[in-house]
Amino acid sequence: MHVATRTARRLCRKFPGWFRVLLLLITLLALGFSVSSYWHSKGGAGKRHTGEGDKKFAERELRAKTTVPELRELRDEVHGISKEREYTLAKEAEAKLDIAKGKPEEPQTFKSLLAAEKCPACFGDSLCEQADAGVITVDVANKELEHKGVYFGRFKDTDIVAKRLAGTSAWAQLDQFICQSASLPNGCDVSKVISTTVLVTDDALQLSWLREAWRIAHTDRQIALETCITAKLLEELKKVYDQNLDGQLSKTERAYMITSLLMNPEAAVLNYLTTRSERNWPFPQYLGACGRVIFVENGGKLLDASLESPWKVRANLALQLLDMIEAFRNGDPDWIVMFLDFRFENFAVDRNGRLNLIDFDEVVLVDRKESSGVDEKKEPFNFEDFKEFLSVIEKGGLCLHVSRYSDVMYALACVRLLSYLPEHRTKLNPNKLVHNKQRPLEGAVRPPGLLWGPPEHEAKALEPLLRGCVLENVAGGRLNAVEGLKAILRRNVKG
Repeated sequence: MHVATRTARRLCRKFPGWFRVLLLLITLLALGFSVSSYWHSKGGAGKRHTGEGDKKFAERELRAKTTVPELRELRDEVHGISKEREYTLAKEAEAKLDIAKGKPEEPQTFKSLLAAEKCPACFGDSLCEQADAGVITVDVANKELEHKGVYFGRFKDTDIVAKRLAGTSAWAQLDQFICQSASLPNGCDVSKVISTTVLVTDDALQLSWLREAWRIAHTDRQIALETCITAKLLEELKKVYDQNLDGQLSKTERAYMITSLLMNPEAAVLNYLTTRSERNWPFPQYLGACGRVIFVENGGKLLDASLESPWKVRANLALQLLDMIEAFRNGDPDWIVMFLDFRFENFAVDRNGRLNLIDFDEVVLVDRKESSGVDEKKEPFNFEDFKEFLSVIEKGGLCLHVSRYSDVMYALACVRLLSYLPEHRTKLNPNKLVHNKQRPLEGAVRPPGLLWGPPEHEAKALEPLLRGCVLENVAGGRLNAVEGLKAILRRNVKG
């Protein structure tokens, strides 16, 4: 290399300046090419090892050194390693995502459960002062019924239940609707915005507006209260939410009422029935609300916990259930209470042995005065007839005829909660009668009902009465069967 340089210098002295520059450039290019070839031959493997080479470079090297079959075999191996690496990276990413999903959420606290900062876009604030003062305590760590939005606690010396009545996503949808109604982006302060929206106007408390709002907000199921709601019922509910008793609703009071009706009418119905009605209904007492939670008395242990109780205890509960239905049908001068969802988990027994209805999702209130004068039914009426009746109940004022067919509640109670007969254990699931897409539509095998294992001397008379309660063969036959059941049960309870 030094010899070449000296030779170039001697030649440059014999030629003009421009020629010397050209010759120097040619010499440098040749030198660079030599260096590049040297490192290419010595360091190619290192480049591949460090990842600087690419797939095309590897294939050129393989092609130069192998035959065609060997090339294909090695190429497949290279591709296999690449795919394996790709799969490994994908699994690592998936694992990281799972870890992220599995991170514990912020622990639930009583304050976060209440979400009182959202008021008046909430159920109310009548018990917020007591909650803030610690008079109300709720065990938010108890996850036993968290899936149903139910938590247990104490209010002074009373066992209570805190009920959310709607899931997190449902509340988020309400917040979104409030912001949109105010022409604001999602995430607006609903506590300040709701008073500027249609929700606090007279329009929102019209039957047509409410029905349309329910249809949009609850695509997964029908709101039972919607079935036969009347303007009279809305006026009665307004009295419940008139907290200062001035005869009119403020914007805040309207916000409480419309939030309750839209999210879950149970809050409004239970509030009305247990605080404004003179009758002592078999419901847990409504105590009040704070934020997005209502508080009710603890109704006791679920009814299925009594299935192993002695016959006399179970007979007493069965009698209470039949008397409860009688109260629903005839116990209130203003309303017929239609309840269709007879399941063990919807009833509870308190420490005094009193049976309570603890779930009001499927409660329908029918104006008794509007349905007065309706003729008694002339034909037997069973499940299939009632399903058809429900499908057209809003047409032609058929809600007025509910009183005629309200005895079907006895059939639902007998087949789902009382009967132990084999033909009733897989009977048509009466939940079909409730238009709820989240619930199964098929019949289901269930444990024997409350009246299993009766005394031998009562069984012979009891079984045909249970059949007559479930399936009516002649008009009025079901009511006769129920009276026979009550007579047997009273005899056993007293004995």
